[in-house]
Amino acid sequence: MTADSRIPTSPARSAPSPYRVAAVVMIGSFMSVLDGTIINVAIPALQRHFAAPDGALPAYSTVAWTVTGYALAVAAIIPLTDWGLKRIGARWMYIGSITLFTIASVLCALSPSLAFLIIMRVVQGLCGGCIMPVGTTLVARAAGPNNLGRMMSLMGIPMLIAPVMGPILGGWLVEVASWHWVFLINLPFGAAAAGLGLFLLPRDDDRGTVRLDVPGVVLMSPGLALTLWGVSNAGGGAAITAPVVWVPLVLGLVMVAAFVRRSLHAERPLLDLTILRLRGYRNAIALAIFFQAGFTADLLLLPAYFQQVRGLGAMAAGFFIAPTGLGALITMPIASNLVDRLPAGRVVPFGMAAMFASVLALTQVGADTSLWWLGVVLTVQGLGIGGTMMPVSTAALQAVDREEVGNATTLFNIGQQVFGAVGIAIVSVLLALFLAGTDAGAAAVAGELSGSELANGLAQAADAFGRAFWMPTVSMGLALFMAFRLPMRRERATIPATS
Repeated sequence: MTADSRIPTSPARSAPSPYRVAAVVMIGSFMSVLDGTIINVAIPALQRHFAAPDGALPAYSTVAWTVTGYALAVAAIIPLTDWGLKRIGARWMYIGSITLFTIASVLCALSPSLAFLIIMRVVQGLCGGCIMPVGTTLVARAAGPNNLGRMMSLMGIPMLIAPVMGPILGGWLVEVASWHWVFLINLPFGAAAAGLGLFLLPRDDDRGTVRLDVPGVVLMSPGLALTLWGVSNAGGGAAITAPVVWVPLVLGLVMVAAFVRRSLHAERPLLDLTILRLRGYRNAIALAIFFQAGFTADLLLLPAYFQQVRGLGAMAAGFFIAPTGLGALITMPIASNLVDRLPAGRVVPFGMAAMFASVLALTQVGADTSLWWLGVVLTVQGLGIGGTMMPVSTAALQAVDREEVGNATTLFNIGQQVFGAVGIAIVSVLLALFLAGTDAGAAAVAGELSGSELANGLAQAADAFGRAFWMPTVSMGLALFMAFRLPMRRERATIPATS
């Protein structure tokens, strides 16, 4: 199999402009990514709104299930997206997911109780988990091999802008209006994406009756959800030896392992894992999961550092993190255009080197580190993100045939989802341990000190943050190593036959 067999362009009658397809997908992707971050700043407002008649606030951990439930639902549905693509078709699956997501958003805003809100957030997660992989499949099919990098760079815009805008926009909406608008803001985006999708998305010609691998679903979807639940509990402060951590974690890993074993022997598995035998795809997904683990850990530490050590508000912290998005917008179109003409192994290492250098620099943060210097570091980080994130996704899809795009995208998203949660959990545990090991750092970030004691405590807290930044640094170092293992030529090998 040669490079000519990669994702061929569909016949003209069924292939509208890839830019139109990308525009529709960008709207839906922006909405789903924004929804994953915008609610975080609204949790205190939700506590007050759903307080008991006697004024008692619900526990923060209970309200946080509006975030946890969404993440677990996303993890549970992703394995089913490839089956849905084959059975329902990409066009109707995307439009249906957007429509149901929007309806669930409105119902979240109208929730009469906290329990109902959590249920609707789970429904949102089930729909939101389909939007990104199905949208990526639509864009990849419409782009063709020569435009894939350019189109994927457009896909990366909402993934960069939405996480930065989420806390800023969420804080502003809660302050000037109410928490209800954190969900109602999805209405115009959802209506636009679904409406435009009816006119601009290509019709599916390859739908068919595909048998659902029920044992695979029973093993993989709950297995992923349990694994992420255990990991998130560890990141939330529970001890590693606590049953709430190790019971779901062990059970989830056993179920995932059983799924992998079954998939390698089943005739038509839920996910075809033989695609990992493609060296180009295997190296790209390995790079992606190391990158995602470090990236999510970095995104957790940065706003916490700005707010807890430097004393900034949520909106101000968001503005200081904004240079990452601006830097990425500069390099993403350049790197994505290059990866259409050059092999990924000659493009991605430059972006990964910038990303590694930036997180390495953050290990040196202090309580009085120049904000201008941090701005430069975060701009370099943005340049690295733009030169890495979507080019790696492009490299993974360039390594597979058109009929394998759905399966490849689903597996790619699962890897990112799982290792993103692992990165958050690891860095959360490390930061808590480092703060606990100081004399006054934990008390300082909790606002329990003042005067000279506060200054000393913040210095210790800053040192704890600097040590915690070593976790994303190591992860990015591993990703940088994998960047040099990406293909140096455009050709690729076929999937080796199984014995």
